[in-house]
Amino acid sequence: MQTMELVDIEDVYPYEENDVRMNPRDVDSKECREYIAQLAEQFRYNRLNPGQPRVRPILYKDGGIYQIIDGECRYEAMKLLGTKRFYADVYDDLDDAETARREAAKAMVETDAKRALTAEEKSRGVQQMLALDLPDEEVAAVARIDAGKVSRARRGARVASDAAYDMTLDRLAAIAEFEGDEEAVAKLRDCSPKEWYRIYESLRAERERRQAMDEMVEAAKAAGATVAESTPDGYVAKQTFSAYSRAAFDRHVEAGCEGEIAVVSDYGLTFLAPAAAGDEVDEKKQREEQERSDFYAAFDDARRARAAWVGSHIGDVTSMRKTARFLTGKALMSREVGGFEDETGAKVEAAPCPLAVALGYQSLQAVTSFGVWNAHRHGDGSYLYGSAARDTLDLLDAMAADGYELHDAEEKTAAACRITIEEESDEQ
Repeated sequence: MQTMELVDIEDVYPYEENDVRMNPRDVDSKECREYIAQLAEQFRYNRLNPGQPRVRPILYKDGGIYQIIDGECRYEAMKLLGTKRFYADVYDDLDDAETARREAAKAMVETDAKRALTAEEKSRGVQQMLALDLPDEEVAAVARIDAGKVSRARRGARVASDAAYDMTLDRLAAIAEFEGDEEAVAKLRDCSPKEWYRIYESLRAERERRQAMDEMVEAAKAAGATVAESTPDGYVAKQTFSAYSRAAFDRHVEAGCEGEIAVVSDYGLTFLAPAAAGDEVDEKKQREEQERSDFYAAFDDARRARAAWVGSHIGDVTSMRKTARFLTGKALMSREVGGFEDETGAKVEAAPCPLAVALGYQSLQAVTSFGVWNAHRHGDGSYLYGSAARDTLDLLDAMAADGYELHDAEEKTAAACRITIEEESDEQ
């Protein structure tokens, strides 16, 4: 049964089950305390019931105490004001209280009358509905999200266990995507809130690369090639295909690979060629050729990965602050912008935006795989142009500062660029 009662605030407590608070809001957070202070100011001007909210809290009467089903922020605001008694809608039946709690959980994420929830708080509200076994379709309708995302969040919350409480729905969905991969789940579960999406992108890219490599290995076998674990004696590297060079790989296998041998490296599938008959195999040269071929493939992979990373962040330039500032600076230094300012006398706004970042990225001078390989291999900076080395190194440094994880080929590229820059500095 439901009744409206005037209750003593000292008899009211947050709702708990098995010593676990059921309110998904973090009432001790800075944002929530500010919200509570705003509520208290509003309650002060309630002319009908001074110091009380206009929307009554919902309480469950449990013996001589009352537990808050909905309205903990209102309760905290009244305590802040010093309110002694307040009107509330009270339930004395557990089933009715559970129904009210379900409706309160839905109301928390569907109403626009309250303070907008943070992503974490909305996730807690959804998780509370999931814990109450509300159907995915109902949760999706209340939270205004896709039912598929609710299902993935349910699975992610189950996998993440107690750690799920402070996670966003997107992060829970990402964990669900890697369910069964304990190492990937641990990385997504145990990282900081700022790191999880970068880790997710890295895990997804690596999974796609592995899938592509598996497909390439099977296609090579079907075309007649023998796939070996390592390079056999008497063979040298001929050509490496990375997961990003599928078009060239497809043309190669379509022509047939009967009798060819291929080995899988970290960067791709390398086809081998037998050494010339009667020639003594130079194992050192063979190893160097294999490394060079692998590096060229890895260099191309890394270039594409950088472009994909910038492209995935360009919609929100604040997610890559240093990279956006660097690329915007490159855009503003272009001949076209300088000529426009000289001709019109106008000053172009220097704040980063997607267009400026795109123009800056396209204006970069790029180093080549040939130049980087030889500069790194021989310690000779003359293989690279100084301006291209500076552009490339500045980009890599900015992206790394924004959370991008450099590939091994990019580490070698950065080292080669430093050689060129240091040599130029010594000559001046």
